[in-house]
Amino acid sequence: MARPFVPPPLTPAKAEPSLRPELAFQNKFIALADFPKLPSPTQPKLPKLLCPPQPKLINLRRTKPPVQEASSSSVQTKATINPELTKTIPTKTNPKEESFEFIVSQAFPLMALNKEYESINLGTLIKPCYTDFNYVDTENPLKTRRFYEAILIDTDSIEIEHSRDANNYIQYSRFTFKKILDPFEWFVDHLHTPIALTMTDRPQTYNWYDYKAAWMNFLYLRPRHTWFVKYSLNITKATIPRWFYEWWNLFGGIEKILPQQLLNRFEEFQTKEGISTLPEHIKLCKFYIQKRISYIITWNFSKINVERIQHLYKQIQVKGWVPRQPNAKKLKEAMDNLDYYDEDQIMKMIEDAASTESSSEDNGDMCNPKGLALAYMEPNYE
Repeated sequence: MARPFVPPPLTPAKAEPSLRPELAFQNKFIALADFPKLPSPTQPKLPKLLCPPQPKLINLRRTKPPVQEASSSSVQTKATINPELTKTIPTKTNPKEESFEFIVSQAFPLMALNKEYESINLGTLIKPCYTDFNYVDTENPLKTRRFYEAILIDTDSIEIEHSRDANNYIQYSRFTFKKILDPFEWFVDHLHTPIALTMTDRPQTYNWYDYKAAWMNFLYLRPRHTWFVKYSLNITKATIPRWFYEWWNLFGGIEKILPQQLLNRFEEFQTKEGISTLPEHIKLCKFYIQKRISYIITWNFSKINVERIQHLYKQIQVKGWVPRQPNAKKLKEAMDNLDYYDEDQIMKMIEDAASTESSSEDNGDMCNPKGLALAYMEPNYE
């Protein structure tokens, strides 16, 4: 007769170490509430993840009707017929004398206002909508603009420079595109998996969806605050993920603010790249990034009437930019006397620097003051 099978005794599994072992003695339930050890964005990337495709984006910007079609056949939307959303294209003269103004590139509604609130000023209207000057539209008040900015820095997506006065007040800011992550190249095996944030904050973790939201929210430091846009060399050679065109549709540069000599080359660029039939904001995104065209972004609240109903809006405004010639002369002097000037002095002179396409591999490199100075001194506008 066969002997009955007796399973071996179970060995207790080793418990995952708590993220806060120093607190375990205070509360025996803390270990149950803690996450297991969280992945870091610096760890080796796991195999690419298969996830459902992103929803199709709708281009809200004004688009030019095809040449072969009559203008009467073009479809008009609220964004195209609302006079509040656009301004006249500024007259452009010699590039050395060009001046630019802020142009509203995009506006999106926050809420419809009842009749009794239409005459109330914007400051009073937005006060109950945002806490502690956090102008991010989110269901989680802990996810602040600072939280989103930290995510983009942790993932090495952008480099940020805040210019402060003697009282530590941020006067204006600059950010440099370094890389844009695709969901199929995310750091961990699932888009919802929490990743530890380097900076101590609440929340202390983020996932892919927080990363995407970070791009959409990190600019909202305060109304009318300005951001100067720059590009690293790597971003010009990288493939831009398609989801990022949604960001460019809201915050990207537009045709109206291009310096004249770059505007003259835009059509040639489309033909050369084979992108003439793409939506306008996608073509402009490729052009701005590949040519490393700097511009300035700001935003503000506004009230706009749509179909006789007044809405509270956020308006995104952009402004063109070209290097100033007097600064170029100073940089030329610095380049002729590199032994006399140190890197800090050069970086101070080019704090607003940006450049277009150049044959130099050091063109605009944030880590190479000499290369950035060369890029700023000799922009390839011709």
